[in-house]
Amino acid sequence: MATTTSKQNVRRAKRGGLEKQNIKILYLFLVPAVVLTFIFAYLPMFSNYIAFLDYDFNKGWFGFGSEFVGFDNFAKFLTDDKFYKLIGRTLLYSITMMVATFPAPLIFALLLNELRGDRFKKVVQTTSYIPHFVSWVTVAGLFYMFLTVDPTGIINNIRQMFDPAAERISYMQDAKNFLPVLVISEMWKETGWGTILYLAALTSIDPQQYEAAQVDGASRWQRLIYITLPGLVPTMCILLIFSLSGLLATNFDQVFNLQNKMIRMETDTIGVYTYYQGLVSGQYSYSAAVGLFQGVISFILIMATNYTTKRLSNVGII
Repeated sequence: MATTTSKQNVRRAKRGGLEKQNIKILYLFLVPAVVLTFIFAYLPMFSNYIAFLDYDFNKGWFGFGSEFVGFDNFAKFLTDDKFYKLIGRTLLYSITMMVATFPAPLIFALLLNELRGDRFKKVVQTTSYIPHFVSWVTVAGLFYMFLTVDPTGIINNIRQMFDPAAERISYMQDAKNFLPVLVISEMWKETGWGTILYLAALTSIDPQQYEAAQVDGASRWQRLIYITLPGLVPTMCILLIFSLSGLLATNFDQVFNLQNKMIRMETDTIGVYTYYQGLVSGQYSYSAAVGLFQGVISFILIMATNYTTKRLSNVGII
C-alpha cells in the first residue's frame, strides 16, 4: 500500500514538473508581443519630454541641447485664445458622435440576431463590414461628390427633383454642416464593424434561457428585454469605457480629410490643431505639450469611467 502511494506521488510530481515547464514555454510566446509593444507603444512616449523644452532642431536631434522651459508650453496653450474654442468644439463633436453612434452597432446587432435565414444573415453581416476597410480619404471624396453643387451632387439633384427652382448648396463649405457630416460618415463606416463584439457576446448567452422563457410564454420583446440586453451589459460597459476615454481625441483622419480651407478655422479639433502647430508651423514643443495634455485628460477619463462602471456593474478593463 505504501509502495503504491509512493508511486502516485512520484507521478504527480512529474506531472506538476511538466506543467510548470509547459507554462514557461507559453510565457516565451509572449516575449515578441511584449518587446514589440514596448518598442512601438511605450518607447515613443519618452519623446514627450520635448514638451518641456524650447526644442530647436539645430541643437541636436534628441533636443539635449535645447533650453528647458518647464511648463511654459502648457501655460501657453491654456492661456491661448483658441483654448476654450478647441476644447468646446472637440467635446461637442465627441459627445454628439458618441450619443448618435454608440447605440447604432447594438441596434444593428440585435436586428441581425433576429434574422432567421442564416445565408441572408451572413451576407448582410459581411456586407456591413466593408465600409470599415474604406479609407477616410475615399470616404471624404464620396461625401464631397455627393454634396457638391456640381451636377454629380446627388443631394442637390434630389432637392431639385421636388423643387426645380431650389438653389444648389455647397454643403461641405458651410461649417454648420460639418458635425452632421461627421456623424453620418462615422455611422456609415463603423456601424457594421462595431457589431462584431455584440454578435460575439450574443453567442455566449445560454440558449436554454430563451427556451425556458419561450416555454413560460415570454414574447420576443420580453426575451430581448430580460435576457438579451442584460447579457450584453458587460460588452456595452467596456465599449463605453473606450468611447468616454476618447472624448478629447476625435478621429484625426476623419476630421482632417472632411475639412477644407473654407471651414478649417471653425472646425479645428485638438488633434488637427496639434498637427498644424507641429508639422506645419514647426512648433514641435508646443504641439507635444498640447498632445500630452490631451493624453493625460484621456487617461483620467478612462480611469474614472472604469472605476464608475466597476462600481455600478462590476465590469471594467483594469
